[in-house]
Amino acid sequence: MKFLFRITVLALAAVGARTLFERIRPRVSGATGAGTVVSETLTPAVKEAAANVKSASTQAVHDVVDATRQAADEIQDGGAAKAPTPAPDFQPLGTMASPDVGVQGSGI
Repeated sequence: MKFLFRITVLALAAVGARTLFERIRPRVSGATGAGTVVSETLTPAVKEAAANVKSASTQAVHDVVDATRQAADEIQDGGAAKAPTPAPDFQPLGTMASPDVGVQGSGI
């Protein structure tokens, strides 16, 4: 009797597994077809993104070179001799501290 019960449970499990397989199998075969579509569109997208990054980095290099040359020309023309003048209300930080806070002069 125990043997008959085990065989029945095993048969029902096999029927359930087969039913589940038949329900899921069409979805799996459809998904594999979609995977090829993704790979076909992904490869050109990655190549295009790589080309865009390469052109952007080349442009950035040219911008840096141009800015460096412009800065070097300004230095050679004497642009560095023109030191910026401080604002008229410029005060050193030590004099700005109020005496009631207890800040002493710079101990340096």
